[in-house]
Amino acid sequence: MRRSDRELDQEIALKIIDECQYATLSCIDENNEIFSIPISIFRDGMSIYIHGAKTGSKARLYKDGKNVELVAVSQNKVPTPSYEFCESIKDSVSKLGSNIFTTEYLSAIAKTKAYEVTNESQKIKALELLCRKYTPDYMDYFKTVAYGLLDITSIYELKIQYLSAKAKIIK
Repeated sequence: MRRSDRELDQEIALKIIDECQYATLSCIDENNEIFSIPISIFRDGMSIYIHGAKTGSKARLYKDGKNVELVAVSQNKVPTPSYEFCESIKDSVSKLGSNIFTTEYLSAIAKTKAYEVTNESQKIKALELLCRKYTPDYMDYFKTVAYGLLDITSIYELKIQYLSAKAKIIK
């Protein structure tokens, strides 16, 4: 990592993954081209779970230990300092750049290996964890939908092999 002063530990990296609203997954497809997709995720231990249709790019690519890289951002904002603060640093290009013309963020990158989950009870558990993250107020209806769509839904486990994270927070 070029900016070691922004590096975060593994525990914080996992928290960033847990708190992100979505992540972007990328891998190299069979044509040696980059395939990237934003997707809902859920982490359990050192595994990340996603879902998808039984056909399509995910079904074709996310199995058999395929290398997949995940990028998650849990916080991203442009600072909005006061006019007075801007005036106080107006003669310093580096302070203007690092305090005003910048973005604050928390991000994590996970290098993973993808596997299709085929065991029905593991698929249901993964779907439940995913739904508890994104739709916790509607879990009374979970079993009806999960079992009703299980035949057309695939679940993929992305086993984390390497994890890094960094942040820029203006103090």
